[in-house]
Amino acid sequence: MELEELQKAWKELNERVNQNELVHQQQIIEMLSRQKESCLQRMLRLEKGGFCFLLGMTLLILMDFIYLKGQLVFWQATFGILLYVLTLNFIGIIKLEKIKTERNLEEQIKNVLQYKKLFHWGYITGYPIVTIFLGVFFYNYHQWWMVLTISILMLMAILTDYFLFHYVSDRIKELTRVNKELAELKEEHKE
Repeated sequence: MELEELQKAWKELNERVNQNELVHQQQIIEMLSRQKESCLQRMLRLEKGGFCFLLGMTLLILMDFIYLKGQLVFWQATFGILLYVLTLNFIGIIKLEKIKTERNLEEQIKNVLQYKKLFHWGYITGYPIVTIFLGVFFYNYHQWWMVLTISILMLMAILTDYFLFHYVSDRIKELTRVNKELAELKEEHKE
Protein backbone atom coordinates (compact mmCIF):
# COMPACT_ATOMS: atom_id res chain seq x y z
CA MET A 1 0.00 0.00 0.00
CA GLU A 2 2.79 2.34 0.88
CA LEU A 3 4.54 1.78 -2.46
CA GLU A 4 1.39 2.67 -4.40
CA GLU A 5 0.96 5.86 -2.39
CA LEU A 6 4.59 6.81 -3.03
CA GLN A 7 4.19 6.16 -6.76
CA LYS A 8 1.01 8.24 -6.85
CA ALA A 9 2.65 11.09 -4.91
CA TRP A 10 5.70 10.91 -7.20
CA LYS A 11 3.47 11.09 -10.28
CA GLU A 12 1.59 14.13 -8.91
CA LEU A 13 4.85 15.87 -8.01
CA ASN A 14 6.26 15.15 -11.45
CA GLU A 15 3.15 16.63 -13.09
CA ARG A 16 3.43 19.77 -10.95
CA VAL A 17 7.10 20.20 -11.88
CA ASN A 18 6.26 19.84 -15.58
CA GLN A 19 3.43 22.38 -15.25
CA ASN A 20 5.73 24.82 -13.42
CA GLU A 21 8.39 24.42 -16.13
CA LEU A 22 5.79 25.14 -18.78
CA VAL A 23 4.52 28.21 -16.90
CA HIS A 24 8.11 29.35 -16.33
CA GLN A 25 8.92 29.05 -20.05
CA GLN A 26 5.76 30.95 -20.96
CA GLN A 27 6.73 33.75 -18.57
CA ILE A 28 10.21 33.94 -20.09
CA ILE A 29 8.74 34.05 -23.61
CA GLU A 30 6.33 36.83 -22.60
CA MET A 31 9.12 38.80 -20.92
CA LEU A 32 11.38 38.50 -23.98
CA SER A 33 8.50 39.49 -26.26
CA ARG A 34 7.85 42.62 -24.18
CA GLN A 35 11.56 43.43 -24.22
CA LYS A 36 11.60 43.07 -28.02
CA GLU A 37 8.55 45.31 -28.41
CA SER A 38 10.08 47.93 -26.10
CA CYS A 39 13.32 47.89 -28.07
CA LEU A 40 11.44 48.26 -31.36
CA GLN A 41 9.37 51.14 -29.96
CA ARG A 42 12.51 53.01 -28.85
CA MET A 43 14.15 52.51 -32.25
CA LEU A 44 11.00 53.58 -34.10
CA ARG A 45 10.64 56.66 -31.90
CA LEU A 46 14.25 57.63 -32.63
CA GLU A 47 13.87 57.04 -36.38
CA LYS A 48 10.60 58.96 -36.57
CA GLY A 49 12.06 61.85 -34.56
CA GLY A 50 15.04 61.94 -36.91
CA PHE A 51 12.70 61.85 -39.90
CA CYS A 52 10.70 64.83 -38.58
CA PHE A 53 13.90 66.78 -37.89
CA LEU A 54 15.31 66.04 -41.36
CA LEU A 55 12.00 66.84 -43.03
CA GLY A 56 11.92 70.18 -41.18
CA MET A 57 15.49 70.95 -42.26
CA THR A 58 14.67 70.04 -45.87
CA LEU A 59 11.59 72.27 -45.87
CA LEU A 60 13.61 75.08 -44.26
CA ILE A 61 16.28 74.84 -46.98
CA LEU A 62 13.56 74.77 -49.65
CA MET A 63 11.82 77.83 -48.15
CA ASP A 64 15.15 79.70 -47.89
CA PHE A 65 15.81 78.90 -51.54
CA ILE A 66 12.40 80.20 -52.58
CA TYR A 67 12.65 83.28 -50.31
CA LEU A 68 16.17 84.15 -51.54
CA LYS A 69 15.15 83.51 -55.16
CA GLY A 70 17.80 80.87 -55.76
CA GLN A 71 20.72 82.70 -54.16
CA LEU A 72 21.22 80.23 -51.33
CA VAL A 73 24.83 79.04 -51.38
CA PHE A 74 25.19 75.38 -52.38
CA TRP A 75 21.47 74.82 -52.06
CA GLN A 76 21.42 71.95 -54.55
CA ALA A 77 24.12 70.00 -52.68
CA THR A 78 22.56 70.73 -49.28
CA PHE A 79 19.10 69.79 -50.51
CA GLY A 80 20.48 66.64 -52.16
CA ILE A 81 22.28 65.51 -49.01
CA LEU A 82 19.17 66.10 -46.90
CA LEU A 83 16.99 64.17 -49.37
CA TYR A 84 19.50 61.29 -49.37
CA VAL A 85 19.53 61.08 -45.57
CA LEU A 86 15.75 61.53 -45.44
CA THR A 87 15.31 58.62 -47.88
CA LEU A 88 17.60 56.35 -45.83
CA ASN A 89 15.72 57.31 -42.68
CA PHE A 90 12.36 56.57 -44.31
CA ILE A 91 13.58 53.15 -45.50
CA GLY A 92 14.76 52.49 -41.92
CA ILE A 93 11.28 53.29 -40.58
CA ILE A 94 9.74 50.91 -43.13
CA LYS A 95 12.18 48.15 -42.11
CA LEU A 96 11.42 48.64 -38.40
CA GLU A 97 7.66 48.57 -39.07
CA LYS A 98 8.17 45.36 -41.05
CA ILE A 99 10.09 43.84 -38.12
CA LYS A 100 7.28 44.90 -35.78
CA THR A 101 4.54 43.24 -37.84
CA GLU A 102 6.48 40.08 -38.78
CA ARG A 103 5.55 37.02 -36.69
CA ASN A 104 8.11 34.56 -38.08
CA LEU A 105 11.24 34.86 -35.92
CA GLU A 106 13.65 33.87 -38.71
CA GLU A 107 12.20 36.60 -40.91
CA GLN A 108 12.47 39.09 -38.04
CA ILE A 109 16.15 38.26 -37.56
CA LYS A 110 16.68 38.61 -41.33
CA ASN A 111 14.94 42.01 -41.31
CA VAL A 112 16.96 43.17 -38.28
CA LEU A 113 20.17 42.27 -40.12
CA GLN A 114 18.93 44.14 -43.23
CA TYR A 115 18.17 47.17 -41.06
CA LYS A 116 21.66 46.92 -39.54
CA LYS A 117 23.17 46.76 -43.05
CA LEU A 118 21.16 49.83 -44.13
CA PHE A 119 22.17 51.68 -40.96
CA HIS A 120 25.88 51.01 -41.48
CA TRP A 121 25.67 51.67 -45.21
CA GLY A 122 24.16 55.09 -44.48
CA TYR A 123 27.14 55.97 -42.29
CA ILE A 124 29.70 54.60 -44.74
CA THR A 125 28.30 56.65 -47.62
CA GLY A 126 27.08 59.67 -45.67
CA TYR A 127 30.28 60.82 -44.03
CA PRO A 128 32.37 60.96 -47.25
CA ILE A 129 29.59 62.92 -48.98
CA VAL A 130 29.39 65.45 -46.15
CA THR A 131 33.21 65.69 -45.96
CA ILE A 132 33.48 66.47 -49.68
CA PHE A 133 30.67 69.03 -49.37
CA LEU A 134 32.38 70.76 -46.44
CA GLY A 135 35.75 70.74 -48.20
CA VAL A 136 34.29 72.49 -51.25
CA PHE A 137 32.32 74.87 -49.03
CA PHE A 138 35.40 75.88 -47.00
CA TYR A 139 37.46 76.25 -50.17
CA ASN A 140 34.96 78.68 -51.69
CA TYR A 141 33.90 80.51 -48.52
CA HIS A 142 36.80 80.74 -46.13
CA GLN A 143 35.87 83.68 -43.91
CA TRP A 144 37.09 82.91 -40.39
CA TRP A 145 33.68 83.35 -38.75
CA MET A 146 31.97 81.05 -41.25
CA VAL A 147 34.64 78.36 -40.87
CA LEU A 148 34.44 78.61 -37.08
CA THR A 149 30.64 78.45 -37.02
CA ILE A 150 30.42 75.50 -39.42
CA SER A 151 33.23 73.70 -37.55
CA ILE A 152 31.47 74.07 -34.20
CA LEU A 153 28.18 72.90 -35.72
CA MET A 154 29.91 69.91 -37.33
CA LEU A 155 31.63 69.01 -34.06
CA MET A 156 28.27 69.07 -32.28
CA ALA A 157 26.71 66.99 -35.07
CA ILE A 158 29.53 64.43 -34.98
CA LEU A 159 29.31 64.06 -31.20
CA THR A 160 25.55 63.66 -31.36
CA ASP A 161 25.92 61.20 -34.20
CA TYR A 162 28.50 59.22 -32.23
CA PHE A 163 26.10 58.72 -29.34
CA LEU A 164 23.16 57.97 -31.66
CA PHE A 165 25.23 55.41 -33.56
CA HIS A 166 26.14 53.55 -30.38
CA TYR A 167 22.60 53.79 -29.01
CA VAL A 168 21.08 52.31 -32.17
CA SER A 169 23.85 49.68 -32.45
CA ASP A 170 23.10 48.56 -28.88
CA ARG A 171 19.38 48.35 -29.67
CA ILE A 172 20.13 46.28 -32.80
CA LYS A 173 22.29 43.88 -30.76
CA GLU A 174 19.58 43.65 -28.10
CA LEU A 175 16.90 42.97 -30.72
CA THR A 176 19.01 40.28 -32.37
CA ARG A 177 19.79 38.62 -29.04
CA VAL A 178 16.15 38.64 -27.91
CA ASN A 179 14.94 37.23 -31.24
CA LYS A 180 17.50 34.41 -31.09
CA GLU A 181 16.55 33.59 -27.49
CA LEU A 182 12.86 33.57 -28.43
CA ALA A 183 13.56 31.26 -31.36
CA GLU A 184 15.48 28.86 -29.09
CA LEU A 185 12.74 28.88 -26.43
CA LYS A 186 9.98 28.31 -28.96
CA GLU A 187 11.99 25.48 -30.51
CA GLU A 188 12.35 23.88 -27.07
CA HIS A 189 8.68 24.48 -26.38
CA LYS A 190 7.72 22.53 -29.52
CA GLU A 191 9.70 19.51 -28.41
